Amino acid sequence: MFTQDGFGVRLEWGMDGVEALAPHCTVLIIVDVLSFTTSVDLIVGQGARLALRAPSEQTTGLKRPSELKSVEAGTEITFTSPNGGRLCQRAALQTTVMAGCLRNAAAVADKAIDLADRGPIGVIAAGEQWGVTMYENQKTGSLRVAMEDYIGAGAIVSALLAEGYSPASPEAAFAATSFRTAEPYLAELLGGCGSGLELGVKGLTEDIALAGQVNVSKATPTLVNGVFQ
Repeated sequence: MFTQDGFGVRLEWGMDGVEALAPHCTVLIIVDVLSFTTSVDLIVGQGARLALRAPSEQTTGLKRPSELKSVEAGTEITFTSPNGGRLCQRAALQTTVMAGCLRNAAAVADKAIDLADRGPIGVIAAGEQWGVTMYENQKTGSLRVAMEDYIGAGAIVSALLAEGYSPASPEAAFAATSFRTAEPYLAELLGGCGSGLELGVKGLTEDIALAGQVNVSKATPTLVNGVFQ
């Protein structure tokens, strides 16, 4: 019952959600708005690639969206993340993986429909991990539900439904409704939620502004052999 069988669009949370949906979905879209999948969008949207690496390997460290406003096309950037990147790597063992966010919600939905070939599409709201920061790749914590990821997931589900891809599970349909309700207030919601306040304290408000832009990107980051392109 927790695989949401019978629905064309499905939604779950975190690593447990990946484990539940990946074997049953033709495409799985990971959503980690603040800030992994937003960073992926900026990289791929400028014609570059992102090579995911496991935490035990040498990496350049997670890059924030504000560090990626200018990326040279054709280059390959390497980093990982303790959250969104980890979910992508796990999901890729069983299905096609895309990186979605508010910036590319409509474009990713459209591409996912092509890739799914009428199969189920899953959307994973990454959430955060209690007690884990972007600098602690070796550590994991319990899931902290993150409003920004639910809104981002809802934006993608809403775009899928607008394209006629249905039916959506109740979990997915409610996320789409939540996005539509939240859209007029995104700046206040993203800046005022726990993750946004955390970034604000660190002086990273530009990351929030970049992540809060809706459908400004045509990038459709798809993970192929460990590389988003």
